[in-house]
Amino acid sequence: MEFTQKELYQLINLANRPLWLVGADLSGANLSRAGLQDADLAWSNLQGADLRGADLESASLRSANLSGADLRNANLKNANLEGANLEGARLQGATMPDGRTYY
Repeated sequence: MEFTQKELYQLINLANRPLWLVGADLSGANLSRAGLQDADLAWSNLQGADLRGADLESASLRSANLSGADLRNANLKNANLEGANLEGARLQGATMPDGRTYY
C-alpha cells in the first residue's frame, strides 16, 4: 500500500501512539519534523527519506535502511539503531541515542 504525502502525515499525526510501521517502505518520504516518538520502524526502508528535525526519541530503527537519509537535527535519543544501515546518512546536529549531538 502506498500513501500520498498528505496521507502519510495524517497517519503519523492522528495515530494512537506508539506508531507501528515495521517493515514499511518509506523510501524517499518527506518526514521532516514528524513526531515518531516510540515508533517501531524496525526493518523499514527509509532510504533517502527526509527526516530533518524529526522526533525519533526511543524509536526502534533496528535493521532499518537509513542509507542516504537526511537526519539533520533529528532527535534519536534512546533510539535503537542496532543493525541499521546509516551509510551516507546526513546526521549533522542530530541528537544521537546516547544524548550527544553529532557534529
